[in-house]
Amino acid sequence: MINTKDYWCVLKVKPQHELKAVSDLSKMGVSAYTPYVDQLRQWSDRKKKIKKAIISKHIFVKIPIKDERIVFDSPSVTGYLNVFGQRAKVWPDEIRRLKDYCIQAYKAEVFEAGDVFMTPVLGTSAELIKIDKNKMCSAISSCGRFTIKFKLAS
Repeated sequence: MINTKDYWCVLKVKPQHELKAVSDLSKMGVSAYTPYVDQLRQWSDRKKKIKKAIISKHIFVKIPIKDERIVFDSPSVTGYLNVFGQRAKVWPDEIRRLKDYCIQAYKAEVFEAGDVFMTPVLGTSAELIKIDKNKMCSAISSCGRFTIKFKLAS
């Protein structure tokens, strides 16, 4: 049986404030996480490496129920995500999979069509169908019912 303290709750935040909210909550002593990837952005006069949140307007927090109001001390937080009238909860294993995906271990140069590999985030095995020019990977899951698409690291 899993302890309810192991769950992560989902917070809604203002647009483009995911990393700021995680920083604010971490300073308050709250365990907070948002999955992000590094992207290279190019403007007319320069290039810059930025951190881009994968899940927009949401972050994950691990907090005791008695302290759940402390998150509202951050101006970026707008509220908790609720599902069927209860706080949305995420398993620790799902957070671990998101962290693994953000490491960007899946690079296009490593894979070829027909390869079988463990898919990021879902954690199921899949057979690679193709990789298109935008480095979007298409694969069929091990049960054969789902086609999975995800972006490979550049």
